[in-house]
Amino acid sequence: MILKEMYNLSTFFVLLTISSSFTNSYNIDDKNDSEMMRKFAVLNKIKDNIKIVLTLQIENPTVREDNIRDVTTGNTMSGTYQILPSGQTKPLMVLCDMKIQGGGWTHIQKRFDGSEDFYRPWRDYKFGFGNLKGEFWMGLENIHQLTSSETNELLIELTDHNMLNYYARFLVFKVGPEYEGYVLKTVDGYSGNATNTADDCMKWHEGQKFTTFDRDQDRWSEGNCANFSNGAWWYNNCYCSNLNGSPRNMPHTNILRPGMNWDRITLTQKNYLYGTRMLIRPKL
Repeated sequence: MILKEMYNLSTFFVLLTISSSFTNSYNIDDKNDSEMMRKFAVLNKIKDNIKIVLTLQIENPTVREDNIRDVTTGNTMSGTYQILPSGQTKPLMVLCDMKIQGGGWTHIQKRFDGSEDFYRPWRDYKFGFGNLKGEFWMGLENIHQLTSSETNELLIELTDHNMLNYYARFLVFKVGPEYEGYVLKTVDGYSGNATNTADDCMKWHEGQKFTTFDRDQDRWSEGNCANFSNGAWWYNNCYCSNLNGSPRNMPHTNILRPGMNWDRITLTQKNYLYGTRMLIRPKL
């Protein structure tokens, strides 16, 4: 509200200043139409620049981590925001969804068209990669910092090869620090329509360290699950969910065929996925 008032006030002073210039110019030569048109053009450009600057400030406010709830509960507009996670010195740009399931969700992963390569080394998964306007991974260090400072929920949205949508929501989600292998410490309190059994495909990975093709921390004695699945994840032996694997647009029935998938949506087949979103928010 304050920024909008600043915009209105700034526009008023610009109008006042240039209107005065118009008056003086008109008194000197009231036939100088070209000069008047030039000044109108200058006025419009100044107004546009003011609006752009203030709009950027409105859409990307910087919020301290101890006020992270102000980002997710004090705003109703989905979009990008700046936060400062605990232990970090550089602000982090995040993509927030203020509409789905009560709003206040921050993306930690987004995939929808296969444009971003997710078969990456440990360093990339630690610090994050991609573009907030496209596909991306927030980074394990950022996810750890955000989920360790207070209890967070996790929302996973899945789109399968038939373009059908499913979701899995967890009341508690926490990732450990790097010296613990960014272990999936807790993922509990499932609800949703993404499973046909009593359990779900994230619980099976609870307690597992994160594995990439250059850092094998899974429980598969015969190899590296990241190499096998063309991705990176909290692999067990190997996976029930594999949301950073290669995207597919067809079903599969072969358990040994790798790809981005979430088992147990149906009884008859494992399910390749076309797209996914992973989002967190401080527990309400």
